[in-house]
Amino acid sequence: MEYEIVIGLEIHAQLLTNTKLFCNCRSRFGDAPN
Repeated sequence: MEYEIVIGLEIHAQLLTNTKLFCNCRSRFGDAPN
């Protein structure tokens, strides 16, 4: 049996922008998600 090693990397970042990434919606803390 042969194995293949797979390594993944996940990065979380909080951007200091006034709008969300994929729409022009305001990004205020506590607002509803997309």
